[in-house]
Amino acid sequence: MASTSENLRVLIVGESVYKIHTHFKGFASYETGYCTMSLEPFIKRFDGLGIDFTFMPNHEVSLRFPLALDEMNAYDAIVLSDAPADSFLLHPDTLAGEIVPNRLALLGEYVEQGGGLAMVGGWMSFGGFHGKAHYAFSPMADILPVGILPHDDRMEVPEGCVPEVAVAGHEVLSGLPAAWPDFLGYNRVLPKRGEVVLSFQNGDPLLVTEQSGRGRIACFTSDILPHWGSPRFLEWEGYVPFWTNLFRWLGG
Repeated sequence: MASTSENLRVLIVGESVYKIHTHFKGFASYETGYCTMSLEPFIKRFDGLGIDFTFMPNHEVSLRFPLALDEMNAYDAIVLSDAPADSFLLHPDTLAGEIVPNRLALLGEYVEQGGGLAMVGGWMSFGGFHGKAHYAFSPMADILPVGILPHDDRMEVPEGCVPEVAVAGHEVLSGLPAAWPDFLGYNRVLPKRGEVVLSFQNGDPLLVTEQSGRGRIACFTSDILPHWGSPRFLEWEGYVPFWTNLFRWLGG
């Protein structure tokens, strides 16, 4: 969707996590909890590159993610990263018995009208951990250009796996080093439509892109951050250029 401002407007949804630990010391136990809710270190790496980021952490998605197309159109691209389908499907009004729009179906309309949409991998993307990301039977199964497995689709690769370029001339890869660093895992998806731009040696896709209506879609099956995004990936000279290219490609 063409931006009316000079900067590209990108909404990143997900990523945050609350953690609760129970500690046992002899006869006594106690709990500690903390949350990781900031993408600031990631976002700051794009300072001066013409991208305005809005971050919506996981715990806000159910209530705050747009329920109307005109609200989605405030962004040139929407990126779902480690955010389970139920967060979008179970609005508080839904749990109270009211009828509300299906926000995942609306994302398909958003793309058809010119928006950019990406799903980035993680334990709560695509199929996800124990299948709990739960996208396989949602509207996203038709919107995304990949087949989503309805069970645990995680491929944990502690020895590392290095992607290979399948479409050398794709503009998302423009100006990047030829050699890619390793990843420590990804979600296994099945190629269905679009172009497989990057894949692993076993043929599993890392990056799939598609033009859909007036908009664009990308599926990146590994992670922006650890642990699947290895330190070699985060420190790679092509890291910021790659994501910049991808966000700009999504925004048209």
